[in-house]
Amino acid sequence: MNHDSKPDPQKSSLPVSSRWFWAALIGVVLVIGVGWIVASQALLSGSADGTSGALDAAPVAGHPAPDFELSTPNGESIRLSQFKGKPVVVNFWATWCGPCRAEFPEFQQAAVDNADTLVILGVNSTSADQAANVPPFLEEFGVTFPVVLDEDGDVVDAYNVLGLPTTVFIDSDGVINEVFTGPLNKAYIESKISELQAGL
Repeated sequence: MNHDSKPDPQKSSLPVSSRWFWAALIGVVLVIGVGWIVASQALLSGSADGTSGALDAAPVAGHPAPDFELSTPNGESIRLSQFKGKPVVVNFWATWCGPCRAEFPEFQQAAVDNADTLVILGVNSTSADQAANVPPFLEEFGVTFPVVLDEDGDVVDAYNVLGLPTTVFIDSDGVINEVFTGPLNKAYIESKISELQAGL
C-alpha cells in the first residue's frame, strides 16, 4: 500500500487576494471595537470637567441621582439637589418595616457624627405607610436628620425601590455611588460614608 500522498488541489490554501481581504476585514473590526470601547469609557467617566453630565439621571451607580422634591411631616419642602456639594445618603423606609427600625439608630448616629460633611435624608414610603405614623416614629428614635414623605410613591418608583429598606449613597457631585437593598449595619454605613467623604 502506497503511503505517499499528494496534495489535493481542492484543499489548497486561500489565494493571496482572499487572505488580504480577510486580514483587512479583521483589521477594520478591531479598529471599530477599540473605538467603541474608548467611546463607552468616555461616556461612563462623564464630561471633560469630571462630572457625569453626559449620562441621564438614573437609579444606578455611576449616573446622576434622579432629583426630587418632597415635603417633611411639618410641610417644609426639601429638594435632593439642594444638598449638592455634600455626600448624601438617601434611606427609603416605612414605620412598619422591622429592618428599617433596626438600622434607624445607626443612621441617626451617623447624621450626628458627620453633621458638617454629610446629609442623611429619610424618605418614608408613605404610599405604603400612613403619614400619621411618621412623627411618633421619629420621636421614638430621636431623629434629627430630615425626613420627607413620598405620598404618591413617585420617588420610590423613580429609584426602582424593590424592597425596604433601600439605601442610596450619592457623592458630592450628585452621582450615585451605590444602591443597597436590605438592612445595613453600623460598620457598613461608616465605611460607605468614609468612602464618600474621601472624594471631597
